Amino acid sequence: MRVSFIVPVFDTEIDVLRLSVNSILKAAGSEHELVLVDDGSRRPETRAFVDRCADSGIANLVVLRNAENSGVSYTLNSAASAATGTMLAPVDHDDVVVSQGFEQLLRCARYYDSAWAYSDEIQVDAKGFLIRRMFKPDYSPQLLRSTMYINHLQIFSRDLFERAGGYREGFEGSQDHDLALRMSEQVSPVHAEAVAYHWRIMDQTQSRSGETLSSDSRDRAQLALREHFERRGLVARVEPVLFARSGARQAEHIGVYRSRLVPARVPMISILIPCKLGTTRLVNGTRRPLLEDCLRSVRASLPAKPRPDLVSPDLEVILILNHDDDSAAADQILSRQDLPGHAICDGPGFNFSRKCNLGVSEASGDVLIFLNDDTEIRSPEWSAAVISLLAEDDVACVGGMLLNDDGTVQSCGDNVGRNSAVHYAPTPDADDVGDPMHRYLADHETTSISGAFLCCSRKTFMNLGGFSLAFPNSFQDVDFCQRARQRGQRCVVSPQIRLVHFESATRDSEVDYQTLSAFRSFHGPELAGTDRYALWRYQPIYFSVFSYNGLKVRLLRVARVFVRITRRLERWLTRRPRCWRGVLKRSEFRVH
Repeated sequence: MRVSFIVPVFDTEIDVLRLSVNSILKAAGSEHELVLVDDGSRRPETRAFVDRCADSGIANLVVLRNAENSGVSYTLNSAASAATGTMLAPVDHDDVVVSQGFEQLLRCARYYDSAWAYSDEIQVDAKGFLIRRMFKPDYSPQLLRSTMYINHLQIFSRDLFERAGGYREGFEGSQDHDLALRMSEQVSPVHAEAVAYHWRIMDQTQSRSGETLSSDSRDRAQLALREHFERRGLVARVEPVLFARSGARQAEHIGVYRSRLVPARVPMISILIPCKLGTTRLVNGTRRPLLEDCLRSVRASLPAKPRPDLVSPDLEVILILNHDDDSAAADQILSRQDLPGHAICDGPGFNFSRKCNLGVSEASGDVLIFLNDDTEIRSPEWSAAVISLLAEDDVACVGGMLLNDDGTVQSCGDNVGRNSAVHYAPTPDADDVGDPMHRYLADHETTSISGAFLCCSRKTFMNLGGFSLAFPNSFQDVDFCQRARQRGQRCVVSPQIRLVHFESATRDSEVDYQTLSAFRSFHGPELAGTDRYALWRYQPIYFSVFSYNGLKVRLLRVARVFVRITRRLERWLTRRPRCWRGVLKRSEFRVH
């Protein structure tokens, strides 16, 4: 398996280009090759360095020149045509390849006999200092439609590249995303958990100004996404997701998109609310009825006048009451909120799964919305997002972002792995991007959906046999999602949908040991390792202040303060771009 690194060059700063070329040559060794194409550079120092590369006599360094500046897509295609390797690895001219990580990426591609593989990466600033670590999920098709998370380093076969049509001219700035979408229509890539790339975030590039995407790149990415759906025979709306940074005057585009399929027909939805009449919660010193507040939020999230579209589909509300509740009183509550539906009573003894299954037997909708009575919907047009995302057969469940009553994030998906299942909330600020994958903005796959707001199609629910009665109080949602994922289906979170969840206001949230033990027994393989979407990489771990681990964590935080101060001083003293220690030594330079 010979890999050809293909690198387009245009007016690159000499110190940065030197680091990039020599890091690639180190990774290439004698087995692989580097194809460097100068795309009509005007800078004398850049042209001089390219000349030195051509005159270096290095056998596996190929240098080409375009007569004029022809664009990155044309240049990458030229490099690919001249390459002799069976695999191609595109590298930006100002970035650094980590040889150890590249070897792991290659090992991964060989082991799985994959035509396409990608690695984790690190973002660094212009001088080479850390901005953030980007630990990526295994192949996540919904996330790829939301943002180009694959990025670097990726290797793919020449055959796959040619079948996909190579890089398309006219998509400059989003050419990698466009190619990834077209290749994903033919194969699924594998992910190597190794850092093989340092992505240098320069102040100004063709596609970005800092971390803000240019309008041309945004428009081309939207076009690439629309054409991706068209090739699959789907009709979709694609729009950019804007993000307002702290202190910024206006929101900006950072490379996140929201794709919504337009189904052939608008299905009826059934909102199923297991509840106990009369349950209240304390808000600002006043007792508030849970069910009435929940239904009021449902009514407020829908248009005043119903119309047959995704925003206002035909719907019904089914209230599943406890055995001793008054169903006639519950029907009156629905009537006061002007919501169609009715109430039914469960049998004696509490079993949450049984209540949900009973509600489904009474429901008429093709789309089922399981909603806790201790929630309040805060997002209009949530039904459109749910119906659109469930339009694909391989999507089992859809969820939203759950907020605490103080507005902080409670859950944006669930992190199932390492012998536990916890809510995923990498940062409490709901107005943040969440993590380096932008999961507070981007639709994404997750390991499980919280039952407080879990949406699925009737077909999926019946195929899975509903919620298991073996989980009467908790974990029935996680078990349902795990069984769906075992069948190859996906669980998707749309952070556009936001709800306040007064968690376990109805019942105690404590999970008993027998339930947890049973769940671990039934889903041991899925729980044993880390989750496939790398949520554990960003999930904070909390320890008691008075525990041994808590003391170690606090000492580590103190040490990090000193490291941060040292790094800032080092950065201030650094005048030229640099590589991380251990990645590339000056003695390993082959072209100066």
